[in-house]
Amino acid sequence: MRFLSKIPKPETFGDFGEPRAFGIWMKWALGIAAAVCVGGLLLCVSLEGCGQRGATEPSGHEAVKKPELPPPPDLHNPVRAAPASFPPDSNLPKGKEIYASGPIDLAAFNPTNELVRFEDQRVWFESDNDHHSDDEDDHVIHRAMEVPLKRLVNLLEKSGGRLKIQDAYRPADKNKIHMATSLHGEGRAVDLTCEKVSLSELAKLCWQAGFDFVLYEVPRKSGIHLHCSVKRRPDAPLPTRPAK
Repeated sequence: MRFLSKIPKPETFGDFGEPRAFGIWMKWALGIAAAVCVGGLLLCVSLEGCGQRGATEPSGHEAVKKPELPPPPDLHNPVRAAPASFPPDSNLPKGKEIYASGPIDLAAFNPTNELVRFEDQRVWFESDNDHHSDDEDDHVIHRAMEVPLKRLVNLLEKSGGRLKIQDAYRPADKNKIHMATSLHGEGRAVDLTCEKVSLSELAKLCWQAGFDFVLYEVPRKSGIHLHCSVKRRPDAPLPTRPAK
């Protein structure tokens, strides 16, 4: 063990005021302080990592699943198969409109929250081309009408046709054409015609686009057109059909 005898012995001082005593003391103090800082930093990093793993990987009853948002609606493809035919004076589904789209409810209807404005340069609007002095606006529809109407415009474009909206929302106090029970009073119905596509083919596309009720209407006092309507919302309760 001769190499141990070559290690210099640490200097000792009888008094802090002796030469070099203060310098050596400061070196030890700085070394200890640096070691404490490094150790504390490592401890903080390790605790923070544990906390993050605990927050992102809950276990047992603490795990909570976030609700999944529904995917956006497909506006370019049919949601139903096309019927084999759609002749005049027929409708889908069979039966009265009230059992497919529900009744009008003006007491619960809120125009501010439920009406939206529909704009599309591919569509012809009667109110934009009507030179009569009235305040009808065929751009205004119920928000539940927006998705099937947009889908119809896209489907019709593939067939080379141009949609024409003849009637949309008609306020009950200004309605001069439709019955008081008409869903036009809530903007949940539209009357449609078309350019370059027959009404029979348009009716098939309307059904494929997702309208809840499609009628190929041949009225006595006005022009032939399609009447399409929707429910107030997908889960809206409907009247019970009478037993056959």
